[in-house]
Amino acid sequence: MTDHKTEGQRLENLMTKIDAEMQRLGWTTEQGREHLMKYYGKRSRLLLTEDELDNFLLYLQLTDTPTPNP
Repeated sequence: MTDHKTEGQRLENLMTKIDAEMQRLGWTTEQGREHLMKYYGKRSRLLLTEDELDNFLLYLQLTDTPTPNP
């Protein structure tokens, strides 16, 4: 049985970690949206599944170099 509060807390925790990683990399909200559209076909993290959020977080954590500004 899934505890919805725990699931909600997990999603909130993932969002917080993603925010921290995006800040570390110097990504703007628009850069994050571009990545989500390119890889997931979704414009917002709120539309991602938990697995997709995990995947996005892992991608950010494994990225060492900030994305250069065009």
